[in-house]
Amino acid sequence: MGVKSKLLRMKNHLQLEDKNEPAADKIETPPAPKQDEMETAFKDIGFEPFYFDGERSYRKRILYPYATEQDYNLLTDMERIKQFWGAELSDHPLSFNGKEIDRLLFFDTETTGLSTGAGNVIFLIGYAKLKSEGIEVTQHLLESPSDEAAFLSGFLEDFREDDYLISYNGKSFDWPQVKSRHTFIRKELPKLPEFGHIDLLHSARRLWKHELPSCRLSIVEEKKLNIRRTNDIPGSMAPILYFDYLNDKNPYELKGVIEHNDQDVRSLVHLYKNLVMKLIWENEVPSSGMEHYYMGEWFDKLSIYEWAEKHYEHAIHKTTTPFPQVYYKLGVMYKKLGDKEKAGKYLELALKQGAFPPVEAWIERSKLAEHYEKDPAKAYDYAKQGYQFIKKNGRFNDKKYTRQLADLNKRLKRLEKKQAF
Repeated sequence: MGVKSKLLRMKNHLQLEDKNEPAADKIETPPAPKQDEMETAFKDIGFEPFYFDGERSYRKRILYPYATEQDYNLLTDMERIKQFWGAELSDHPLSFNGKEIDRLLFFDTETTGLSTGAGNVIFLIGYAKLKSEGIEVTQHLLESPSDEAAFLSGFLEDFREDDYLISYNGKSFDWPQVKSRHTFIRKELPKLPEFGHIDLLHSARRLWKHELPSCRLSIVEEKKLNIRRTNDIPGSMAPILYFDYLNDKNPYELKGVIEHNDQDVRSLVHLYKNLVMKLIWENEVPSSGMEHYYMGEWFDKLSIYEWAEKHYEHAIHKTTTPFPQVYYKLGVMYKKLGDKEKAGKYLELALKQGAFPPVEAWIERSKLAEHYEKDPAKAYDYAKQGYQFIKKNGRFNDKKYTRQLADLNKRLKRLEKKQAF
């Protein structure tokens, strides 16, 4: 069946949620074939039946053994990361607080749509775990929407209070979907456990949103992990193929979606390791100057200044073109730490780097001259330079420049009066 035909079929299956009418909670399916025939078909693609309260779902487990030195290093590196988070920086968003490695679930779902409304159904849940002998991938597949309690029960049976979820956009999409479906049928299910959750999409965006065309997982895989998929089914095709399966009752139509989800969760293992090692062990996973800058900015916002300083300094040494912003960030950071001498030094350097230094550097340097150096004439001079720079280069329909211009104008008038005394 061609893509056009599949899209037409999907159009018949999917209903946009009307503002006045709730979406349907069930997807109508044709009568199922004999149970033993369906079980045989699912077993052929690696799934075993799972029964709960008269319903049936399917579950698959597969172990990818460590086969190369790089594979074995993955487990060793994750143990090092565990030890590091247990001893330092336990509050960092990427920390799993020293939990055991085998309690990490690298998690992803496939759904019938992109909304979080009641009519959207999860039909595939996958997660990877690190074992001593390899990466274990578990997948739960919804045979039909009438078997949703068995489907979610099979997943929750594997899930413990001390697990730590690691996802890609899971905080905004995947886990809210699970919670929504659990709420819908919760009388039949165990309680949804509380757990820690790390969303790697936020980290990827911090480092690469200015560099990559998109932070979709497939692009991050290719550009940053050197993982190149072949014959991959795009995630956007997953709903179409699931509806085809519901119509035809042919599990083989889901093979591509199953393989796509399997690769997603295994990629999350490598992405997590790569991100953390970039943050902590620069010599082992080298980063570009811009990556160091954004990692420094991240630590800076978390008030982890020792690590912010390390990454900002790496950014300076690894960037060949003028980079005034990193000097400005260091200047402001040292000012917050009370080191006014270093603050002044780096703000001065920010003003000398390239033709377009950040306007904020003039403002901050003016403040230092006025309040720390007690030199209103010098403070006036810095403010005047910043004012003239905006007048010459600023975009006056830009609210930021307009606000800065007003601030500098007010500062200049006040400093003029101060000098008059």
